[in-house]
Amino acid sequence: MAAERAGSLASERGGTGTFGHRHQPVNLVALPTRIYLTGFMGSGKSTVGPRVAEALGYRFLDLDALVEARAGRPIRAIFAAEGEAAFRAREADALAATTCEERVVVALGGGALASEANLRQALDHGFIVYLYVAPGALAERLRAGQAGRPLLCDAAGRPLSRPALLRRVATMLAAREPFYRQAHAIVDATGQAVDETVAAVVAAVQSARAPAV
Repeated sequence: MAAERAGSLASERGGTGTFGHRHQPVNLVALPTRIYLTGFMGSGKSTVGPRVAEALGYRFLDLDALVEARAGRPIRAIFAAEGEAAFRAREADALAATTCEERVVVALGGGALASEANLRQALDHGFIVYLYVAPGALAERLRAGQAGRPLLCDAAGRPLSRPALLRRVATMLAAREPFYRQAHAIVDATGQAVDETVAAVVAAVQSARAPAV
């Protein structure tokens, strides 16, 4: 159902869902009021998001930061003390809270839409843009910050080796792609400069119709 909706939206816009041209002046009246940026960790959501928000005259929200603020501790501590399932429950609650916000760009955590309930909520209440980055490029981007990402460490909390990291990224991305690719638009950010990715996202948003909800 979601895939059919995404495909329908892409065909209405006369494109494949990937946008690469520079944005034109924004018509705020016609734009979706909530923009959700999804993609694997390291895809650039938290870097691109604030600049997209600035271009649209929207506010920027980071879902991971919202989870941390509500929990009163960092995500790594939540994972350590409560486990991934508890973190995902907190994440779902934070996502639900964003559906009440207006004129926002929200950077989602890499696994936030890897559940049907969260995906449906985001599809129904906003416009989702998937920032795709190839697995090898993701692994290179993530190497420096592995220690702060529990899912990229071994059972003892040590950062994975370079080959193990690439395998982990490829495996996780393959599992999440069916969810990511139900987004309303897909932007291939592999090898793109930040300015290019921002322009492509803004162009995708401009091409969208505002949801009825």
